[in-house]
Amino acid sequence: MIQTQTRKADHLRICLDEDVQFHTQTNGLEKYRFTHCCLPELNRSEIDITTKFLGKSLGAPLLISSMTGGTQQAKTINFRLAEVAQNYKLAMGVGSQRIAVEDHTLSDTFAVRKLAPDILLFANLGAVQLNYNYGIEQCLSTVELLAADALILHLNPLQECVQPKGDTNFRGLLDKIHFVCSKLPVPVIVKEVGNG
Repeated sequence: MIQTQTRKADHLRICLDEDVQFHTQTNGLEKYRFTHCCLPELNRSEIDITTKFLGKSLGAPLLISSMTGGTQQAKTINFRLAEVAQNYKLAMGVGSQRIAVEDHTLSDTFAVRKLAPDILLFANLGAVQLNYNYGIEQCLSTVELLAADALILHLNPLQECVQPKGDTNFRGLLDKIHFVCSKLPVPVIVKEVGNG
């Protein structure tokens, strides 16, 4: 458990202290320019970007995506993000809750519902954990811990392969994900983690 907690703290420290930006590769947005229009023929107050997803109203079609949890610094980050999500009516996902499943004393680092009672909230586990003795019980536990509206099963094979003691058996995951989707009482979203 200490190793997982140290790894979570390292993720934050590296992003804050190390040079992790691409220097030669970009996201491609520099190829695009907005066409200036000084006479737009609209009333800004009539623009409505609200939407609904999974039965919840959102102030904008934006998700504060899964990032962190399991340390006191991560708790501060999660709580601040939850306050922003509540204020702007945005969806939010927390980082992998595996650490809280294995050590319930760390559950409070994810407990954002009290700060954001109205948001669309996503619980989170690594899909690969389904090959390491995780099943419906653990998936449901993460949802209940947050009072979440849905579960994200994240895919991160590269990270698992390069980190010390990563979980690298990805065989048969599609069938296991399908099984979780068929049994869990909330929607399941499968997504790749952000990689920079």
